[in-house]
Amino acid sequence: MKAIEAKIKDLEQLINHIISDHLVVQKENVQLKERVVELEAQLHSQSDEVQNLGIQLERLRLARGLAGDPEEAKAAKAKLGSLMREIDRCIALLNE
Repeated sequence: MKAIEAKIKDLEQLINHIISDHLVVQKENVQLKERVVELEAQLHSQSDEVQNLGIQLERLRLARGLAGDPEEAKAAKAKLGSLMREIDRCIALLNE
């Protein structure tokens, strides 16, 4: 009889230990999910910043091309021409 009681007590201890571990893992899971949300927001913010910096870089290259060496000036003029054609297409679409 004592052997059965001892086994039941051991089983209860194991169950309590498993429940305790489960609670710890659940808490850690919640923390990790919150961290994922934070990191996704940070990634989105940094992606936007990279895109804005790319636009600024393109503008700087365009400005330098207009005032710089002939090769960059040609590229800048081609880019401006392309932009102007795109604007003309947009205006034409709006007028339809």
